Amino acid sequence: MIQTINVSGLKPEQVEQIKLIIDAFNAKNKLEQLAIERIDNPTPDIINTLTENPIKVNAFLTREDIYDR
Repeated sequence: MIQTINVSGLKPEQVEQIKLIIDAFNAKNKLEQLAIERIDNPTPDIINTLTENPIKVNAFLTREDIYDR
């Protein structure tokens, strides 16, 4: 939701403080959104992946071979 703030009559320092407060809230909201996205789509831990689904090998594996599982 977009809000309009009437800053007429305020000193430039007050307007700047309001801008900083808005920027802080925007940053907080962004961090919270990133945290929610990380919880919804966590990066799988490769040790857990290999423990649950071990790889039988007879040669050297590349990083791609491991992570593409």
